[in-house]
Amino acid sequence: MKKSIIMTGAASLLLLVSSCCGCRGGKSISHTLTSDSWKLVELGGGEKLTASEDNSYTITFDGQEGRVFGRGDCNSYFGSYKEEPTRRLSFSHMGSTRMMCPNQAGEDKFMSALGKVDSYTLDGDNLMLQNNGEVVAIFEAIPLINVEK
Repeated sequence: MKKSIIMTGAASLLLLVSSCCGCRGGKSISHTLTSDSWKLVELGGGEKLTASEDNSYTITFDGQEGRVFGRGDCNSYFGSYKEEPTRRLSFSHMGSTRMMCPNQAGEDKFMSALGKVDSYTLDGDNLMLQNNGEVVAIFEAIPLINVEK
């Protein structure tokens, strides 16, 4: 009797552990730059930015077109990106709308951080944009919503 309780407990623990960490509903999660949109969690150094809208401080990579776009606090931005197999990342031809934001200082910090990016790391649901190995921004995956053109 004792042996079967221990075996049942061990099996339950194994099932619990295998159903957590990196899985959702039994499906393994694998993110790439282009598999999701990304929402800012914090800037390097742990600074959190207060967003005036729910869709603020995002970034999306369009792998087919080599384009990047998203939102700061109140402005949209867009440009091109280049990803190398070594996880090197560079942005070019960047532009944005130019509205004055309620939190202009936060938007300026966000855009400045994007301008420093030279590489990235993916860790679970997080995308870390880096400069010389130092994290400049951490984003969390949010599902892409496909909209037909």
